[in-house]
Amino acid sequence: MSSKLFENARQFSTGDVNIDNSRITNYHISDITANWKELQELLLRHTTTEATHESVTYLYTPSCHPGTRRTIIKAIKEFIAQAGGPDCQRLLWLSGPAGAGKTCIQRSVAEECLVGTILGGSFFFGRDSGRDSADGLVATLAHQFCSVIPGFREAVLRSIAVDLSIFSKSLLVQLQRLIFDPLEDIGESQEWIQPKAVIVDGLDECRDTAQRKQVIHVLHALTQHSTFPFCVIVSSRYELDILTAFLEEPLWSNTKRFRLYDYPSDQDILFYLIEEFSRIRRRHPAGHTLPATWPTQEVLEMLVKMASGQFLFVSIIVNYVGNHSQHPGTLLTNVLDAISNPKRPMAALPKPFSNLDSLYTQILSVSDIDRTRLRLVLHAIPEFWRIIETNSLLTESAGLELGPSPLMLDTFFGLLPGTTNIILSHLPSLIHVPNQHQTETHGAAYIRFYHKSMEDYLKAPERSGDLFQSEGDTVAQFTIAAIQNLQRWSHTLDSPSRDSGATFGALYLCLRFTWADVPTRYDLTISGVEAATDAKLKNILRFDFTILLGWIFLFEIVGSNQLPRASKYFIYVK
Repeated sequence: MSSKLFENARQFSTGDVNIDNSRITNYHISDITANWKELQELLLRHTTTEATHESVTYLYTPSCHPGTRRTIIKAIKEFIAQAGGPDCQRLLWLSGPAGAGKTCIQRSVAEECLVGTILGGSFFFGRDSGRDSADGLVATLAHQFCSVIPGFREAVLRSIAVDLSIFSKSLLVQLQRLIFDPLEDIGESQEWIQPKAVIVDGLDECRDTAQRKQVIHVLHALTQHSTFPFCVIVSSRYELDILTAFLEEPLWSNTKRFRLYDYPSDQDILFYLIEEFSRIRRRHPAGHTLPATWPTQEVLEMLVKMASGQFLFVSIIVNYVGNHSQHPGTLLTNVLDAISNPKRPMAALPKPFSNLDSLYTQILSVSDIDRTRLRLVLHAIPEFWRIIETNSLLTESAGLELGPSPLMLDTFFGLLPGTTNIILSHLPSLIHVPNQHQTETHGAAYIRFYHKSMEDYLKAPERSGDLFQSEGDTVAQFTIAAIQNLQRWSHTLDSPSRDSGATFGALYLCLRFTWADVPTRYDLTISGVEAATDAKLKNILRFDFTILLGWIFLFEIVGSNQLPRASKYFIYVK
């Protein structure tokens, strides 16, 4: 403890009793020295050694492929270098969707900091070896500081000796006793003080959401304390509870934020694929049978597009194709076949897609969400995008914001406002959901899957289970919703530009199919869709199409002169 505690003190002894206004202990200074080994073992027992950059688990964790992710790594290192300056932010939050490569980036940063002797400590959360809990976070960091801060080991052991029960107390109390008190003990004029980094990765892997918030406040407290000379880089998925914690002040103002989505990775992924397939040609037992042009540029570009910026997708494909027990050409063909036919049974899928399925299933296993509504929203997102991407009217006409925003989904399907936000609030690592700030700043902001393979997963019943829904069921839901919106609109005859539900409904009927296609392409008499009750299905057949023609007429006169060709064709069919 600091010598300041003894200022103006009288009649005290360092023998049987040490007095510190708030604490009384029965340790002799000589006893602490004698029990040095026991105190070190006590600290070690409460550390999560498997969560550090020196663990066996870390040894098998992949880092970034050489030459890739240099832009984001450079930005993080520049943040570390500047964090030592006055009035600089010292907490950085790196966020990104599942499979985007956050851990690889954090490991690469840690390795480069080790080379530069500026790594203060690390904690890599995970789902194994006790790494799914933050119980040992403070103790683990304190144990690592013993090796990088001169005098810290002796100071922290003295603090432990004062309170042997410290490890059973809250993280904030541990933070004070195991880090702040020892740093004050050392003093503030040490030559070791220089910009250093503490890496905390995978916060979303901590299973207790309440503990996640506590960790964020601990890390913030670290970077705000005058005796703590390090900066902290924490990474996680874009989970709602984590985002909510960072939105609070003063955290929001004191935190630098890097989003992986803002750092394009297609060129890095292409470079990675070229390098790895070249390695397979050189080292695989059958590699000499592969032409130098394998795989073709067309295949490489297709894999990059499928990856959607996510290294997880291509890395597990490379691992699968590089299996020495089979010919790489055959394995790559399997992958390409699976991509072109996402509805293949699970048993026939190559291992990479099984791994992706496990990831999706794990994240989508949300216990407190209505699965029927979740299925409705998940399948509605790509259906909305199909209409938007095939209709330039929606992007060329001012004032028409008909893409899959949370409000649009609620309006079109007649859900209580806010329902879509609630349903998707648990899935930000898979699905981009615009927040209110984005909508106010940039106008219409739309929901989208981070990874294209998510849609393929949902299309196959063997892969997505109870979240599967056939294309016919989705079309039935949209058709029913479109008709209901138009019937509601027919009672008001409001301007099409003021009724987004009816406007999208009319365009959906015009663009998704001609009515003559419905009986042959889709079975609308099925009872598999919960929303499509017999009564609602009968409404489809009884729908008065003069309502749709009336909407088209008003759209021509009031809304826009850019009537889509499909709607005109629809009229001729009728």
